[in-house]
Amino acid sequence: MNERLALYIQLLYKTYSEGVAKFPKDVALRISYAFFLFEKMHNRQQALQELLQAELNKPSIDEEFIIFRYKKIIEDEIAESKNEANQGGMDVVSEMTFHNHLRQIQANIEKSTLLYMEFWSQLTEETPDLAKLNDIGSKINASIQTVEENWTKLLKVNPNNVNAIKLYGKFLLEIINDKEGGDALLEK
Repeated sequence: MNERLALYIQLLYKTYSEGVAKFPKDVALRISYAFFLFEKMHNRQQALQELLQAELNKPSIDEEFIIFRYKKIIEDEIAESKNEANQGGMDVVSEMTFHNHLRQIQANIEKSTLLYMEFWSQLTEETPDLAKLNDIGSKINASIQTVEENWTKLLKVNPNNVNAIKLYGKFLLEIINDKEGGDALLEK
């Protein structure tokens, strides 16, 4: 059902875009497109742009009122979201970036863990293959470096996420065996 809804929304977006391109002076179409952008796409900036464009095309008095009212609503929401961002909240782009970095950290932590397990299993063999140990060791170092890079990027987006801090703290404690760093993070 969600996929179908997403397809419908994509189709509407494309239809509106083509309609506005074909009829750029149609005030009612621009207002309707702005409603769609605001309500369904959650794209305040583009909705505001459409309302500003509609305002330039000599709207009737009732259309002027609708434009004024929705511009005010959108501007208020934009100002409110900026206040939230200044107080620790995240906008949609920042949240998506944060979750992307978090997923990358989780994937690289899993990769590091598997590489460590493979490394230690090689050491338990009667005659370990030194070339293979060297190869696995360099892969471990690369994956740890990737985790640390993603952690730095994640901290720039949202340094106060408890779940991310716990994840990285446990990684430091249990995988890297960095007791000081892990304990310092988990105590926050």
